[in-house]
Amino acid sequence: MKHYSFRSYAWDIGILVQSIASATKGNLFINNVERYYSPTGSYFGVHFSPILFLVVPFFYLAPKVETIFIIQSFILSLSAIPLYLLAKRCLNDRLTALLFLAAYLLNPSLQGINWYHFPPQTFLPLLFLSATYFLKKRKIVPFFTFILLALMTVEQTSFIVALYAIYVTWEVRDEFKKTFHSKKVSAGAIMPFITLIAAIVWAIFAQNVIYTLNPNPSPELKAMRNFAILGVKSLNEIPAKIITNPNQVIKAIRYDFLEKVFYILLTFAPSGFLALLKPLAILPALSWLFLSILSNHAPYYQFGFHYTALTLPFITVATLEAIEDIPGIFDLRSSRMVYRKLSTMLLLVGLVLSTFASPLSFIQKPGDYRCFRDYGISFPSSLDSEVMKILDEIPENALILTTPTVFPYISTNINAYVIPPINSPSPRLFKGHLKYLQSIKYDYIFYTYFWDKSESDLIYHNFIKDNNVYGLFIKGPGLELYKKGYKGSPIKIAIKFSYKELIIADSVVVDDPSSESGKVIMIKSSQKTVRYAWYGPYVTLLPGNYTAIFRIKVDNLSDEKLLTLDIWSNSLKSRISSYTVYGRYFSKPFTWHTFSIPFNLTKRVAEIEFRGLEVTGNTTIWLDYVEVIPES
Repeated sequence: MKHYSFRSYAWDIGILVQSIASATKGNLFINNVERYYSPTGSYFGVHFSPILFLVVPFFYLAPKVETIFIIQSFILSLSAIPLYLLAKRCLNDRLTALLFLAAYLLNPSLQGINWYHFPPQTFLPLLFLSATYFLKKRKIVPFFTFILLALMTVEQTSFIVALYAIYVTWEVRDEFKKTFHSKKVSAGAIMPFITLIAAIVWAIFAQNVIYTLNPNPSPELKAMRNFAILGVKSLNEIPAKIITNPNQVIKAIRYDFLEKVFYILLTFAPSGFLALLKPLAILPALSWLFLSILSNHAPYYQFGFHYTALTLPFITVATLEAIEDIPGIFDLRSSRMVYRKLSTMLLLVGLVLSTFASPLSFIQKPGDYRCFRDYGISFPSSLDSEVMKILDEIPENALILTTPTVFPYISTNINAYVIPPINSPSPRLFKGHLKYLQSIKYDYIFYTYFWDKSESDLIYHNFIKDNNVYGLFIKGPGLELYKKGYKGSPIKIAIKFSYKELIIADSVVVDDPSSESGKVIMIKSSQKTVRYAWYGPYVTLLPGNYTAIFRIKVDNLSDEKLLTLDIWSNSLKSRISSYTVYGRYFSKPFTWHTFSIPFNLTKRVAEIEFRGLEVTGNTTIWLDYVEVIPES
């Protein structure tokens, strides 16, 4: 539902889907999104993630974006199997293992990974939990297999695996004693060494592959802008910076300080903070948390991104081991009872956290990025459906240029291109990439002003304006589809703006089964004389005649003025048209009525709003939608 509501983005789901789609056609994970980083277009020229080969056969059978979402959820839920086996082995109680497992599945860190569309790090909980299970069983072959698969997720995992080797060393410490006394090397004793050697060898190998595919990487690829406040040019400089410039370190930590504190607390809260009792087990997680609090890049310390995959498996194992040790610490006789009570406590904590920290929580509202990445359930609006219909009409392999929010929906097309956010990742790279995009002869160019307004304007001025190659194929309020060589009249479509696109002012969004969308904008009766009900959505309209239809109902009839329906251009700072609505214009209360306002535009006009303002009187007013119909 999130995806169908146009809450996906070219970075990263568009990149990964197009890369995987190209692999099904025999290419080496090529995408057109980040060619400013990797001129060959290969995803492996930016991140070396050969584990994606495991996804290719499934995508080949069902080449749809939804396939990727299903695979992601399946992989994350599959991590429950090694965790259950691990918990049952450590705690020796099936019920406790199930309780612990249920708490894990409610963990905000796990659900946050699933909310972010399929990064390669999705595999890490499954792989590290599986590796730990076989570590405790001293099964070297399956252990090394899962360590190797973990290294195959993304090149930075080498550092995590190297730190994990310290935990492995502690875990098999008894094996060293046996080896020393028996003069015979056991399988367990070599586990730390193969872990560390594998991490080092893979780091070198991965970097060589990346440099082979991308021999002249841009400085921006290091993402050191994410540590701009700290002022380092490489992660290797951080230890020296801590020693030589502690004031700069403190300044970096204080940036978004409350958000960082919240992130750390919520990271450990699902474990009841028991994980902190096992510092070696959580060492890889601590290393990432330390980097995140030094960063000025919000995704590093927000939920709803893939970075929690770098902490979740280790904190989970540490929590399990802490629970296992508690009866021995307090000399408790009934270990099983203690285990069950602690696991039940963690399950209750998980249920409480889910009331606000789950992406599906009723508290979360779409569009809020403060501590979570745009959490909250949304449903496709009439506008979303219209855009999807238009995209379905474009030939499957057509050369097409579009904007970041639209791109994921055509990312299975290996000939699709996207305009980056303006001046991203840097003005230098953006300028060069824009020139590259202008060199391509597209079959279609599509953009909307519902999302990515700046990028849509940029496409119009750099690809459409003063260019006779493309003809307007589909025209709708706030959207334009151009087709190469098209000379006919444009197809005109009407668009309905509902609560999802309009912006509420002194009103609220409420459920209403009698409306088309199921939700409406409502402004309650009040003694206040001047109120704003709604405004927006700031779209660009082409020259022509239009009709705006407002669908409204009220709770009582009166002769007084209720509100003014207003069509306004924020760019021109002028009114295009307006209509005053009186109570006597309604024949019945609680019955939908429509009010039509015709208007004409002689030129292209930006930032047009369809407003409800100057609300007066003791009447409650509901708006279902504003439909804008292009007449000519």
